[in-house]
Amino acid sequence: MLCEECGINEATVEIRMFGADGEASVKHLCQECAEKLKGKLPQIHAVDISDFLGAILEKIHQVRTESQDEQYDGECPECGTTWAEFRRTNTLGCPACYKAFREPIEEYLVKRNFNAVYVGDAPSGKSAENREVYRIIKLKESLKEAIGREDYEQAALLRDEIRSLEKALEEESK
Repeated sequence: MLCEECGINEATVEIRMFGADGEASVKHLCQECAEKLKGKLPQIHAVDISDFLGAILEKIHQVRTESQDEQYDGECPECGTTWAEFRRTNTLGCPACYKAFREPIEEYLVKRNFNAVYVGDAPSGKSAENREVYRIIKLKESLKEAIGREDYEQAALLRDEIRSLEKALEEESK
């Protein structure tokens, strides 16, 4: 392809320009004509890449948050707190909010790598079962770590232990 400027030399440079209206135009120039045009082009202002990427990530987070807020548009029947209010303040209005927003709260916690299973104080008579549930949770965390380290032998042992404990808990609850 010949240079679009001089029409003599082979075009080796492609220049893309965008007008104020956003329209793109492409010019194929030889090296000589590109050097001449270089002085005529408007100066390009440098942008700090971290600011640029930060703005993009912030916008993505905002869009995701807005879409989550639209997905769960209910409100607590007791206090009237909405899911959008919780997302904005990270504070629920009353104990009934936990029931009203159970599913989105669990999803919210899982996405942030928190356990959605409560392992605190147990009602009387349930402490042994609670210890087993807690142990399973800890073993699952260890399993993830072993897989991350690519220690598959350890992961297999942990998997088997978890299955055994889960089976024993299931049999106890029958």
